[in-house]
Amino acid sequence: MRPRVYITILALIWLVLCGLLLQWSVIMYKSVVYGISPASFIINTVIRLFVGIVAFILGMILFKRRIERYADVILWASVGLLVITLVFGKTFGGATRWISILGFSFQPSEFVKYALIIYMGKVFAYESDKRIYRVFWKLLFISSVIAVLVALQPNISTASVLLFSVIVVLILWGAKPLQIITSFLLFLILAMVSYNTFPHVRDRINIFLGKEESGIRKAQVVQAKVALVSGGVFGRGPGKGLQKLGYLPSSDKDFAYSYISEEYGLLGFPAGGFWIILMIILITWNGVWASDKLALQDEYKSFVCFGFSVIYFIFSAVHILVNIGFLPPTGLTLPFVSYGGSSLMANAFAMGYITRAIIEGYKGF
Repeated sequence: MRPRVYITILALIWLVLCGLLLQWSVIMYKSVVYGISPASFIINTVIRLFVGIVAFILGMILFKRRIERYADVILWASVGLLVITLVFGKTFGGATRWISILGFSFQPSEFVKYALIIYMGKVFAYESDKRIYRVFWKLLFISSVIAVLVALQPNISTASVLLFSVIVVLILWGAKPLQIITSFLLFLILAMVSYNTFPHVRDRINIFLGKEESGIRKAQVVQAKVALVSGGVFGRGPGKGLQKLGYLPSSDKDFAYSYISEEYGLLGFPAGGFWIILMIILITWNGVWASDKLALQDEYKSFVCFGFSVIYFIFSAVHILVNIGFLPPTGLTLPFVSYGGSSLMANAFAMGYITRAIIEGYKGF
């Protein structure tokens, strides 16, 4: 028996189901108001799920391969896509984050965060002599450059959370105190530069600090809390949420947790807020467990599994903390729950890798 494997897969399916319930509720409203055909939603959903499953299987397959040999190519190809996005990308809502190939649009920033971990694992395994502090500055510098490229889209939220996640990985993997202090000072400096350079960043932080009393973002923050409160313990009921009526824009993306909590509450089955948090914790916990079990077998795979787990957890946690009002609005989606094909593909690949790592972790017993 490999209970952690089954628990992880069940948790992933659970989150995907929550996402389908959320999308179904929103599309039923859009089909009436905007005339969007439910059939197109079904087709789109089937395609995205198929691609997600393929990405998951690919992650499991590549775990058994020596992908560190191609880590440089994977990283720089991802960086190249970021540069192409800045030059030729599609602009929507004031941000240039998407590129289109053969009619399909995707966000390179969703993939670069895992490509970066793949590269970091290679540097650690081959250059650090099992001591992360030996390669700390190199990894922090490369991560900072990538974060800046993402920030220029502008996508400050993804850039900030990515850099923060990398710093957390490096700290937990054995960075020295001076390196830790320096990295957080760098993060603070970049945050201050962003605050003074990008008006939308300044607006979001001011709203969080209570300096802004009106505006779209302020309304979103308020309505997100209204959704959580009105959902209560067991929710208003499937399809009965009111925020999708235009009160909470991006209810199926940036504020997915708030909206689904409105319909299913904290404990409503199966998509209550508590169950979503529990599934995220189970996936992360099992990923960290697998990383620990692999530490003596393969340093590279152990690092990558840990990095994937941390990235997934922090991005999920930031989304939820924003939705409940503990962080400024960011625009980050909730993996597997929010609408988004690029996010689904990237996270499915990472989960495939982690799932295979958990399977291999049992061989250590």
